[in-house]
Amino acid sequence: LMPGKERWDQIKDLFEAAADLPITERDALLRTRCGDDSALRREVEVLLASDAADDEFISTPAFDVRGVFGDEEDVAQIGRQYGAYRILREIGRGGLGAVYLAERADAAFEKQVAIKLIRRGLDTEDILRRFRNERQILAQLDHPNIARLLDGGTTEEGLPYFVMEYVEGVPMTTYCEERQMPIRDRLKLFRTICAAVAYAHQHLVIHRDLKPSNILVTTAGEPKLLDFGIAKLLHAEPEAAALTIPGLRAMTPEYASPEQIRGQPVTTGSDVYSLGVIFYELLTGRSPYQLKTQEPAELERAITDTDPAKPSTVLRERILDTPPSEARPIPGEARALRGDLDNIALMAMRKEPARRYASVGEFSGDIRRHLDGLPVHARTDTLRYRGTKFVQRHRLAVAAAVVVLVSLLAGLIATAWQARRADRERVLAEERFDQVRRLAHSLMYEIHDSVANLAGSTPTRRLIVSRALEYLDTLSRGARQNPELQREVATAYEKIGDIQGNPYSANLGDTDDALKSYRKALALRTALPDAEKSVDLQMELGRSYRGLGDILEQKGDVAGCIANYQRSLGIFAQMAALHGADFAVQDELARAYDTMGDGLGRTNRSAERSDCYRKELSIRENLLATHSHDRKQRRATALALMKTAMASDAHDSTAAENARRGAKMMEALSADDSQDARARREVGWAYYSLGGILLAAGDYPGTLEARQKALAVRQATAAEDPKNAQATFDLAVSYADLAEALTRNGRAEEAIGHAQHSLQLLQQLTTADPSNAVYLRNLALSYEKFGEAYSSLGRAPERSTAERLGAWNNAQPWYQKAADVFLELRRHGTLMPTDNKEPERFAGKVKECQDWAAKLKPEVGG
Repeated sequence: LMPGKERWDQIKDLFEAAADLPITERDALLRTRCGDDSALRREVEVLLASDAADDEFISTPAFDVRGVFGDEEDVAQIGRQYGAYRILREIGRGGLGAVYLAERADAAFEKQVAIKLIRRGLDTEDILRRFRNERQILAQLDHPNIARLLDGGTTEEGLPYFVMEYVEGVPMTTYCEERQMPIRDRLKLFRTICAAVAYAHQHLVIHRDLKPSNILVTTAGEPKLLDFGIAKLLHAEPEAAALTIPGLRAMTPEYASPEQIRGQPVTTGSDVYSLGVIFYELLTGRSPYQLKTQEPAELERAITDTDPAKPSTVLRERILDTPPSEARPIPGEARALRGDLDNIALMAMRKEPARRYASVGEFSGDIRRHLDGLPVHARTDTLRYRGTKFVQRHRLAVAAAVVVLVSLLAGLIATAWQARRADRERVLAEERFDQVRRLAHSLMYEIHDSVANLAGSTPTRRLIVSRALEYLDTLSRGARQNPELQREVATAYEKIGDIQGNPYSANLGDTDDALKSYRKALALRTALPDAEKSVDLQMELGRSYRGLGDILEQKGDVAGCIANYQRSLGIFAQMAALHGADFAVQDELARAYDTMGDGLGRTNRSAERSDCYRKELSIRENLLATHSHDRKQRRATALALMKTAMASDAHDSTAAENARRGAKMMEALSADDSQDARARREVGWAYYSLGGILLAAGDYPGTLEARQKALAVRQATAAEDPKNAQATFDLAVSYADLAEALTRNGRAEEAIGHAQHSLQLLQQLTTADPSNAVYLRNLALSYEKFGEAYSSLGRAPERSTAERLGAWNNAQPWYQKAADVFLELRRHGTLMPTDNKEPERFAGKVKECQDWAAKLKPEVGG
């Protein structure tokens, strides 16, 4: 018989009080509270025993309620139809309900999907909110390694459901163990899923339940991230403190971070920790926490207080413990974990979020550096950190020692208090200033650099720039008396200028503010006393003049651009004369020749331009000969090859040959690191350049092929980061170039559509940055592509006279618009020297259209 309500409340209250205590203290509580009531004590002890034996808390996924409501509902779901899909069978229990395999029911085509439903009895307000939250999160995530949301709706009972991509695979750890994958292959597979998690973080989504069963690997070896049932949006409102169903916890404890266990706020660092646990298991085949029992309290203590053993130690013990008759890890792999991989794994799982990797990208980047044989950022724990941990473990003893020490020193401190007060206030002010300095440095060189090459990171970079400028302006006011700080602030302003509007890196499209930042950097550096003007400062000055030249080119100030490039080249040439063998000096000198060549490309000084690129290529090839594994040198050499080819006579066979060679080098660099958005952009630039060379040589089919490849790369890059002005500009240029190639190949109708795409993007860019002369120039060239396409249709003899007349009439206003833009640039003094004759050329095009129209008009009776 069930006990009455009052009796049950008594049992429940005592059970909850005992369950919160350590096992060793429960007996005393029961003796005190139960007294002679043996029946009460027996009831509570039965509940405590059942609670301790509940291994399901450890082994089941977050929110798993198998057995609470029975399986009748699962049987009843078989054969039911939701939307266009019919349920076949259950395939799992997710965080918020059950997941079923379904197939297309309308015979339109064959497709299997996974349908996620809320189980009957779980339709509480909290669960419904989390379910809809998961559906919304999946709707905004589109990544090849994240299971896609295909459809969704509401059941007849009014409960939401959604249809997902069906992933047939096994957990990542199982996949690696079954195939006995080498450590190196496991690292590459793990980096793929890191990219998916980083993508989610870029879209402000924290997964919060990362574990092997939520990362399935298909038979083709493709990992897929699943189950965002307890994911959280970073900008979402705070969640309720507890769920409405007792006993359910929004985590899987074995993979939960210490802050999740403690109920503290969860950040992207929690996902870093969970990935660290998975990484540890991939390396060792074991959990980082070896427990004597499966009690929840023991697991929680291990996660919050116990440092895991090094993976190399665990793997070595596993090898020794595995009988020879069973499959065992390769003995040499334990040595492979020693050092870098030990440090990487333990850094990802540090108890304090601030001491872990700042992002999943940094975690993955350290693994890439290890694979590439480069130094990693992870380091072993310091003596200071170990001392802090010692204090935490021995609080009472340390506290007692401190009390004695304080008593002995109290008199001395009181005596010295007044004398030191002024010094302390001065030190405090310096510390506050230093904190601002460190924060600005962290924003620009740690946080920003961790996302700089990630696709889709432009909004994050814009926020970083805004915050960093506030700190830098504060630092700048106090920097004049501190030469070291003055140089540091100048470098930070220069970096911000790159992000704001430098055309040679992913930027925010804000050239006006970029110009201000570069000028601040240059002013700080030129104001330094002569004693501070060392070799390093001269190098920094050279970079300042180069950055200023980059922006002046965008503003249409070609003379100012070339003057600053010339100053930069002069500094690095002087440094090379004094320190010729220095790698860094030679690298900067090569880049100075490169930018000088770019600037001369805006003038009619083609011979000087070609000479600059040849000198750059010579230096790059010498550097590459001694640094063949340096990714930066391989990239720079490929760029030099392309630019040398572009400056050569297009009819010289070596021009196209060098361009193709450079394009292949860039493709190889991009394939080495799929996360490097800059490398992918340079592949698009390489095919853009190759297309220009082939067009000048008269190879129109080859031009079309190269420009189609360039467009495909740039479409993907712009889609990943639609707010990146550099990527948008590249895409606009590619559409215009492809329109030109289509026209030359007799496909003018298709060309008009691509010219329209180019026009829309350039109008968007010029609206945001109306003083950007490069944008305006390309807007005029986009107008020209329309004119060329319509003129081609007007010359087509197979068309009727009326169609040809219409084409010429359509071409005329586009040529006139192009002429108007160039005339406006001339009026503002921002017309490129190479474009001096453009207004007249387009006026001639307009006259040609008028002449053709006048000739054809009588033939159509007009």
